[in-house]
Amino acid sequence: MKMLVFSFIAGIVFLYFLNIALLKSPILDLHWSIHAGIMFLIGFIILGVSFFYMRVVRFKIAAYITACIIAIDYIYDYYTQAHRLNFEIILHGIFMMTWGSVLGYLTAKYIKEK
Repeated sequence: MKMLVFSFIAGIVFLYFLNIALLKSPILDLHWSIHAGIMFLIGFIILGVSFFYMRVVRFKIAAYITACIIAIDYIYDYYTQAHRLNFEIILHGIFMMTWGSVLGYLTAKYIKEK
């Protein structure tokens, strides 16, 4: 439980500073929140719970599923011209997936223990 809470709080703090440093905006708008939420849920469900904890899918399949969803999301953003694809946006997506996978693993582990 301590690691889950620590990871959540540390992730929130890093997310705040990442938004300030990379995106130059402390508050996310609705479209950006949806984009970040998709990245977080990919990490949480596919990587954290399905691969790292339960071992339901192999890494290769998890990587393909993740890459397909991310590609679709970035293509949709490109065509709607919501934001342009640059290095900062890719770093933010990697952070959100990593944070989601850590929290997914720790949440599944906590639920299993209870």
